[in-house]
Amino acid sequence: MDLDDELRRLFQDQRLEIPVKPGADHAVVTGARRVRRRRVALASAGSAFAVAALVAGGIALAGLGGPASMPPAGPPTSEVTKTVTVEQPPSSGSVGFGVLKLGMAEADAVATGFITRTGDDSLGCHQYSSQGHPDMVGAVVVSPSAGVVRITIPSTAKTSMGIGVGSTVAEVKARYPSATAVLAGFVVHTGGALAWNYVFHVQGTGGSFQDADRVTMIRMQLDTAECFLEN
Repeated sequence: MDLDDELRRLFQDQRLEIPVKPGADHAVVTGARRVRRRRVALASAGSAFAVAALVAGGIALAGLGGPASMPPAGPPTSEVTKTVTVEQPPSSGSVGFGVLKLGMAEADAVATGFITRTGDDSLGCHQYSSQGHPDMVGAVVVSPSAGVVRITIPSTAKTSMGIGVGSTVAEVKARYPSATAVLAGFVVHTGGALAWNYVFHVQGTGGSFQDADRVTMIRMQLDTAECFLEN
């Protein structure tokens, strides 16, 4: 029996001890229908949600079962190895300027093309001009037995301590506290296996050493008396 018919039958039953207000059966039936519609709507929504959940779950499971998506592989990481080259001092020496080295054999020094023969000194050593000093006799001095014993560095060059032509006497003394005064300037003796020194020629505005205030020439030379290496 339909719910509406059952409700109407119930209200029309003469056995009810409570009098029923006219039209009450209609109101109750209408309310029952409203409740039933809500239940149907809720049931439909629940079914739709369940279906959506099942679909989403199926997709997730399908994703788990399939191959995983991975980012494209980049190039293999290369291991950078820094090679430190330790230069072995050549037999002819390793201290000098550019291609010229103190102690370098004369044949090797001439082969550089950096020097030009200009004559001999009073002790029989060979004198050369250089590309840095093309008009200077004895800019480079070579001993037949000891090799290169003097190198006059170009006026545009500087020592490892930043002293060059034009530097002040005060700067020389500050950078080289061990500098000693000589006839034409200052001498700085260096340590190490190779006995050599810097010679800083200085001159003042009056052209003499007495008022000297600026470096005018720098030489590197072996500490030897074999050649005529006046300071």
